[in-house]
Amino acid sequence: MKSFVVLGAALLLPGCAVEQYHPLVDSGIGKGSYAADLADCQQLAAQRPAAAQAAGGAAVGAVLGGLLAAAVGLRGSDVARVAAWGAANGGLNGAVYGSVEQRAIVDDCMGGRGYNVVAP
Repeated sequence: MKSFVVLGAALLLPGCAVEQYHPLVDSGIGKGSYAADLADCQQLAAQRPAAAQAAGGAAVGAVLGGLLAAAVGLRGSDVARVAAWGAANGGLNGAVYGSVEQRAIVDDCMGGRGYNVVAP
C-alpha cells in the first residue's frame, strides 16, 4: 500500500515543480522583462511533462521488479510486492529526472533570451 501512495505522489507533484522554479540570473542582462520571460520559459518547460517521465519509470520499474522476483523464485503475492516496489522506485526516479529536465529547459530558455543563469 505504501508503494501506491509514493507512486501517486510521484505522479502528481512534478506537475507543480516548474512553476515554482526561478533560476538565479545576473540582473540587467536580459533584453526583456524577467517575469514575462520566466513565464514564457516555464510554459515551454511544462510542455515536457515530468509526470510522463514518472509514469514511464513506474511501468519499467514494475516490469523489472516482477522479472527479478520471478528470476529468484518468488511466487504469487511476493512477486506483486516486488513489482509494486519496482513501480514506486521507478516512478520516483522518473519524476526526479523529469523535474531536472524541466529546470534545464527553463535555464536554457532564459540563457537564450540573454540572461546569464548563475546557478541552475
